[in-house]
Order: sequence, then structure tokens, then C-alpha cells
Amino acid sequence: MFYHERANVVATLVVLGLILMTFLRFPTWTYNLTVLGSPLTLSLTQTVLMAALLVGMTCAGTDVIVRSHPTAQRIEARYSFVTWTLPALTVLTATVLIPQAPTQLYQWLGYVVTGLVLILIISAEYYTVDPTESRYLAARFILNGWAYLLAALLFVLIYSAKTRSLLSATGVTVVSTLLALEFLRGAGREFARTALYAVIAGLCTGEIIWAMNYWRISGVTGGLILLLGFYVTAGLASQQLQGRLTRQVLVEYAAVALIGLAILLRFGP
Repeated sequence: MFYHERANVVATLVVLGLILMTFLRFPTWTYNLTVLGSPLTLSLTQTVLMAALLVGMTCAGTDVIVRSHPTAQRIEARYSFVTWTLPALTVLTATVLIPQAPTQLYQWLGYVVTGLVLILIISAEYYTVDPTESRYLAARFILNGWAYLLAALLFVLIYSAKTRSLLSATGVTVVSTLLALEFLRGAGREFARTALYAVIAGLCTGEIIWAMNYWRISGVTGGLILLLGFYVTAGLASQQLQGRLTRQVLVEYAAVALIGLAILLRFGP
């Protein structure tokens, strides 16, 4: 169970870093650029710096834990970075959300939840190294469920920011591609083909926000529409990778997309 102890160490270091953020005060650096003929302002804040530090720490810790699996040598080395995705995005989300908590009670609750989720996710990544592992299916179910929940949170945050399409679409594309790569890893196909389908799913999801930026809808509704788009594109990619994509499957996903979109536009906040 040494991997579990290492996961505890990684989670503890991340939580301590999040707590330390409340006591630090870094200056903000602002850069003015011109992109595609339009001015663009980029800010390097304390949150960005701490997020980079904590995400890097999480990725390094996750990589060490996953590679310690007895059967890890059977996996292509280039595949190992995929296991960083969910822990890294979890830490990134916590770094953004916890400082916005209305009270200290909610902040401490956020620290506890972040630590527990990190331990659970890193442990699940460890179990998915070997598909013959008895806990593989449970671990895969946990990772898939958390990937969708994390996608919803990040899509809502990105769309609520109401930034230029250049930034928002890029952010959605990157997040969708990384999450799709983790999700499609369970299909058990070669890395190159899996990565190609993940990029396609990410680009398709990123394209949605270009049209959505012309709508007057709330951040929550916009984020859920993006989640619906990600669910459809990643789901179809998974079916294709497994050789199960048929006309009936296409009709089912199309029906889910249309019904979901109708509900969100009619009853969304």
C-alpha cells in the first residue's frame, strides 16, 4: 500500500500550498499584446503562479506513483502523462475556486475535499495501469465520472469569464482534449489513434463556444451546453475506437444532444 502513502503525501503538499496562498502577496505582471489585429491583455497573477507550481508538483507525484505499479513497464512511456490529467485539472480547479469561497469555513471544506479527491483519483489512476486488476472497472468508473464533473466545472468557469473567443475557445479545446484523452484511454487502443480522436473531440467541443459567444445565456447554461457537446463528441469517439459505432448509436447520441439542448435552453438558469 506504499502507493497510497505517496498519494497522501502529494495531496498533503498540495493542500499546504493552497493554504499558503492565503498568506502570500505576489505582484501582478501585465502584458499587452496584439493578436490578429486586436489588443490582448495577459496578466500573470499570484493564482497563476501558484497554480503552475501546484500542478507541476501534482504531475510529478502522480507520475512516480503510476510508474511504481508492478506492470507499469508494459505501458508505453509516452502514455504515462495521460494519468496526470485529472489530478492536475483537479488542483487547477481548486486553486481557482477555493480563494473565492465566501467564508473560511467553506475554504477549509474545500481544502479537505481537494485532498480526499486527489487521493482517490491518484489511487484510481494507479489501478488503471493493469486492465486485469480486480479494481480496474471500479477505478475506470470513478475516473470517467470525475472527468465529466470536472469538465462541467471548468466549462462553466471558462464560459462565465466571457473572454474573447481566442482565449475561451482555446481553453475549452485544451481542457476537452486532455479529458478526452483520459476518457478514451479506457478503450485500450494504440496511443497515436487514441490521441487523434481526443484532439478531434477537443476541437469539436472548442468550436461550439465560438457560436455560443454570440448568445446571451448564463455561465452555467453555457458550461452545461459545452459539457453536452463534450459528452457527444467523446462518446462517439469512444464508440468508434471500440468498433461499435453504428447508425443506431449515432441516432441515440443525436437524440440525447437535441433533448439536452432543448432542456437547457428552456429551463437553464
